[in-house]
Amino acid sequence: MSNPMEANTKTYNIYFDEQQDAVVMEWYGYATTAQFREGTELMLNLLIQNRTAKVLADIKDMIMIGKEDQEWMNNDFLPRAIKFGFKAIAMIKPDHYFNKVAVESVSYKVDKEKLTINFFDGLEDAKEWLSTIK
Repeated sequence: MSNPMEANTKTYNIYFDEQQDAVVMEWYGYATTAQFREGTELMLNLLIQNRTAKVLADIKDMIMIGKEDQEWMNNDFLPRAIKFGFKAIAMIKPDHYFNKVAVESVSYKVDKEKLTINFFDGLEDAKEWLSTIK
């Protein structure tokens, strides 16, 4: 039976991976502001519920994070998530140029003392790195 806190839509698939002890986010295509924020809040709820500090974000096929959503991420979401123990995220690099720029822009503004962000070309490298985070 699937956890009601997990979600699999055409835009995202978000779930807790016990083996990784991490929340996994898989994003596809273009997410509206509502979808982006809903999926991101779900990630935080799963992080808290499973008492983990790690996230694996596969954003390879995600098209773009809008400017307002980037600001919301930096000013609202990430400070809240960090308070709840969010410490590390492994991201699979996006294929889409505009999303690369958006993701880099968000990551530059993050307090590196509180949240470690690492970018990877593939899933295996990302999982390996996450396994070293305690």
